[in-house]
Amino acid sequence: MMKWWYILFLGLLLLMTMTMTGCGAAPQPATADPSGLMIELSTTPDPPVAGAVTLTVTIKDAAQQAVDGADVTLLASHASMATMLIQQKAASTGNGQHRATFDFSRDSQGDWRVTVEVRNVQPRTIRKNFVISIP
Repeated sequence: MMKWWYILFLGLLLLMTMTMTGCGAAPQPATADPSGLMIELSTTPDPPVAGAVTLTVTIKDAAQQAVDGADVTLLASHASMATMLIQQKAASTGNGQHRATFDFSRDSQGDWRVTVEVRNVQPRTIRKNFVISIP
């Protein structure tokens, strides 16, 4: 019986460690989606601050060529306040880039999960999650 408690304890400890590792992380670098697309998120200013923050999504194919013609939507949700949601369609600026400006008010400090949805470049919608921190 003790063995199962030990395994359960180690599993929970591993889960907590993995969860804590992602907290406060800067935007992650681009990694290939199973579709072969590279999706990257950057902020201006970098690092982001309370107030207006421009989120830039860059989409490239496996050969590092810009992918144009995508419809990109950004959904930002506050990590600790489920009711704080912001959604906006990003405008294409060419060369595989799409931009949207979000207003992170002074009372919205903390970690934000940003989900990037990319449509019309693959048969299915591609979603990629990032975490940004507002001091």
